[in-house]
Amino acid sequence: MLKAAVPAPLEAERRLILGEALRGQGYFGRAGAEYRAALKRVDPADRDLAFDAWLGLARCARSLGAVAEARRALDRARRLPGADRETLALEDALVLRAESRHRPALKALLPILARSRRRRDWSAVGFLLWAVAGSRRFSGDLAGSHRDFKDSLAAFKRANDAEGEAYALFGLGGIARVRGLFPEARRAYVEAGRRLKAGPDLFGRAYAHCGLANCLRQMGLLDEAERNYRASYKLYAGLDDRVDLAFVDWGLGQIQQRRGKLPRAERHYRAALSAFAVGGEDRGLVLARKSLAEVLHARGRTAEAEKLFDSAVAHARRAGLTAHLESFT
Repeated sequence: MLKAAVPAPLEAERRLILGEALRGQGYFGRAGAEYRAALKRVDPADRDLAFDAWLGLARCARSLGAVAEARRALDRARRLPGADRETLALEDALVLRAESRHRPALKALLPILARSRRRRDWSAVGFLLWAVAGSRRFSGDLAGSHRDFKDSLAAFKRANDAEGEAYALFGLGGIARVRGLFPEARRAYVEAGRRLKAGPDLFGRAYAHCGLANCLRQMGLLDEAERNYRASYKLYAGLDDRVDLAFVDWGLGQIQQRRGKLPRAERHYRAALSAFAVGGEDRGLVLARKSLAEVLHARGRTAEAEKLFDSAVAHARRAGLTAHLESFT
């Protein structure tokens, strides 16, 4: 329906709604193009539409790891008269998360969470707890993260927000997995995947396959894990999501490393490392460097491996991450 022609005065709105529809499926690059097209056509008097388009563009850029572009779009949204300051504050905090600046992100998110609780806006509470829990995880507070993901799921249930529940389950699967609680992690990923299986959220479906694959790999079920990684890769490739594709490449590298196929593992790790570098994904860079160092050491290239491993630990400490300690990643 959105591809049909409309009268010229409605073209900007059509492009905006099409962008929202694409972003909801995970087509962040295509959605961004529609937001830009909407901004070229928007009536200068329609400040609400312009704000929504700049905000959507910022969200797409953030999701793709293009944090500088996200900040530029937020700055343009902020200049509009009557801009929603609380929404902008939330987006600023989410950009901090995307930059792996988790402690400043927590400082920004917690007051917004408190206000949402006072308003009894349970869907917002669920989302904010999900965001807070992720930052707690990556800054090392695993027990606090686990608690907040459970509370996020409860808040989404209270709001009857089915999509939110699926993403809270992803968070629960991830934190249970890095804590070595594999049965709990597996149940969460399977349930999230079941909820999204027939829906339009292709990004969520890819995420479900990748998370479950990580868990299965750690349980030693390598063939089943590889099938899920490849299903995830196919979906992410269709979405042109390079950073998440890199996490799948890293997982496939782990599979090959466990099988003793070190040249194959090295190829996957190098592909992941290249994509993480372009996307500025700190955690991915740490994990890929550490894993590649293990393979290089096993292949007799110890000096190169030690240099790479040391750079991974230094990068993690500089970014305030604990990813180099996660033996159950």
